Amino acid sequence: MKPTRHTADLPAWLQTTTTVTTATAKHQWWQRNQQHLRQLLSRLAQPTPVTVTTHWQIAPQFKLIRLLLLVILIAVSRNAILLWGLALLIGGQLLWLPPHQLRHFIKSWLISVAAALLFVLPSYWLAGPSTLLFFGLKTSLMLANAQYYRLTTPFQALLTGLKALHCPDLLIMTLAIAITYLRMLGQHLLLTMEALELRTVAPAAHPYRLIGALFGNLYLKSYAYALELYAAMEARGFNGHYARATTHSTHWRDYLALTPALIVWAVFIFWGH
Repeated sequence: MKPTRHTADLPAWLQTTTTVTTATAKHQWWQRNQQHLRQLLSRLAQPTPVTVTTHWQIAPQFKLIRLLLLVILIAVSRNAILLWGLALLIGGQLLWLPPHQLRHFIKSWLISVAAALLFVLPSYWLAGPSTLLFFGLKTSLMLANAQYYRLTTPFQALLTGLKALHCPDLLIMTLAIAITYLRMLGQHLLLTMEALELRTVAPAAHPYRLIGALFGNLYLKSYAYALELYAAMEARGFNGHYARATTHSTHWRDYLALTPALIVWAVFIFWGH
């Protein structure tokens, strides 16, 4: 480069351009984990993105009872025709979902079924293809009903249904605190990962030490959150019991929502005898 009047007084190392190579693998590792964590936080976000119809609302306790009836019936049934009827029933319910919710249901359901086949049902692989197919069908139906309930019911409605069914307050409090503080701890972990990414200029020599330090810091933060929560609840006079909300009168549509499950149960009882 020919020196000009402005660059003649500069040293040679300032007049030469150098190319800096960035550690792309390091950035991809940070960005990939941060993306997974953001997806998890979006699922734990409140209120959940549930499309609730205004003209056909069912009481939360009736939706919970319907889920329990169907799951128990799938667990105890040994009739393939009855299981096929239950599959048609859940398929008819899926027809009322919007397209984006249906796509989300199919994706989550397939992932859960694949995980069940790999980790929950490995012993049935040795019993033959017919046994594997039968128990795989039952597990798939249970997961489909659970995924449909999760997709169409906000978390607050689940707590309301548990309260209406007179579940122990300790169980309700544990669920409420777990969901709330899982999101808070996830946000703290995400901020810590972003700070470490900005401060890290070279790949870590021992990445497992870095991961251990992250989760050690997360454990200390959870311990501090637990102490602060206990002090806050004690200062507010919380005695471990929730105030029961005023129970609304049930409507005919609530009992109508239970009708398909009750009909299938009646078929199962009388067909067995």
